[in-house]
Amino acid sequence: MPEIRSVLLIGKAGNGKSTLANVITGTDGFNESTSRIRGTTEVKSLVFEHEGIEYRIFDTVGIGDPIKPIEEILSKLGDEADIIGEGLNQILFVTRGRFTKEEVEAFKLLKNIIFDEQVTGYTTIVCTDFPDFENDEACEKDRQSFREEIKNLSTELASTNIIYVDNPPIKGRYKLLSKDSREASRRILLEHLKTCQEIYRPELLAKFSQMIGEFNSIIEDTNKAIDITDSLLIEIIYYLSKFLSERERIIKVIEESRKTLKEYMENRFTANTVGNTGILAGKFLAIAGIWFPLALVPGAILSVGGWLSATSTDSIAIVKEDEAYKLFEESLIKDKEKCEALENFQIELKKSLTRFKDICPRFKDSKYKKQKIDRKKIVAIKNVLERMTGEEVETDVNLRRIEEVCHSTGFKIGRAALEAICKLVPSPISLYFIYRDFKEVDQRASLSDMENTINNWKEELETLKEKKQLLEKEYQNVVLCKEEMAKILSNVEDANFPFNLTD
Repeated sequence: MPEIRSVLLIGKAGNGKSTLANVITGTDGFNESTSRIRGTTEVKSLVFEHEGIEYRIFDTVGIGDPIKPIEEILSKLGDEADIIGEGLNQILFVTRGRFTKEEVEAFKLLKNIIFDEQVTGYTTIVCTDFPDFENDEACEKDRQSFREEIKNLSTELASTNIIYVDNPPIKGRYKLLSKDSREASRRILLEHLKTCQEIYRPELLAKFSQMIGEFNSIIEDTNKAIDITDSLLIEIIYYLSKFLSERERIIKVIEESRKTLKEYMENRFTANTVGNTGILAGKFLAIAGIWFPLALVPGAILSVGGWLSATSTDSIAIVKEDEAYKLFEESLIKDKEKCEALENFQIELKKSLTRFKDICPRFKDSKYKKQKIDRKKIVAIKNVLERMTGEEVETDVNLRRIEEVCHSTGFKIGRAALEAICKLVPSPISLYFIYRDFKEVDQRASLSDMENTINNWKEELETLKEKKQLLEKEYQNVVLCKEEMAKILSNVEDANFPFNLTD
């Protein structure tokens, strides 16, 4: 298996890194730009073989440019972190003319973050666009001058190896000359790389891959938590809207049912008053019939008539009450199910929001964050976590539920029949049942149950509406977080957020 050597090209945008990469590989696999501003926007690598040795060339984004801060370089290198973390045989620092202060400062930052003090021992400065590159005397003269000038910026770089090449574009009337020049430059470069056998594996470079992986995991988990929270909030808000509408509808239905039932109760009250009066009057006449036989028959007729009136209205009222109460019971059961479903949603939402709290310590302790690898990504995640863990929105809704209702039509019918028989027989207990009818008709438990439930539900409607508004506010937070994350995860270069996070 051929030996693979990794070579990293760094330098300011427009200094000819991509052109140099094409010259070394003998291909046109890298995008050459004539602009000194645009340059390479993504890290690109290409493997080729020469004299039994495989080389992997990495072309990077420009360093030392105000529009391309060091964070962007580190972010782009992160896409190749696993491979670069295996080690480098050589770093080619490409320049056209002389280094600027910004380029040197950028190199120092790279040294502190992913390299170490030994990096200059594996770095070669490549001066491009040097027409006399094949003239050893001219090269040596410029080399000495270059070193003297660079000492003021970096004594370390002043001690590195310097080689000269000329890589003019292959076009126009000098195409053949340009091609010859590039081929000669390639020979010089490959001859130099042939000697670069030792692998440079700084501890920070190996950790760089780990830092990138850990932070990518934070980004992935944050994005997943946002997606889950987003879906849950949409579902809860939709469910709550339907729940509110259903609550309002069922309140109206039960109120109408209660109103109708109360009318039957009032009619029953009137009928019972007349009927029980007839029963009492008939009983007195029947008792008087012991002494006045002529009063016996009218008394019996009056008692039976009153009894029939009271009994029939009792039966009708019981049936109507049963119908209303069945509707009430069904509404309670359905509402209970909806309350339980809402509680389950709330539990899931709490779990989802807890995910953000779990991510916070990982983000805080992240070496990626501490080393400020990519400031914009770090700020984006920070903003998302602050939004989702800042002022806690109390989204829980504690709803009162009637677990059971005490109502039995069979019991009521049986009791009514027993009372009807007792009312016909003159006795103290029959008088008690008649008296109780007056008291009970306007105070049925079913009416008070319905009234209490309706009042509770009306109070809860306002609470539910407030919670819905809070959930909608929280959802707007999530929308903003999704926009923040989209900038990180987008594969399309954006002018305000020119990063690509792809594995």
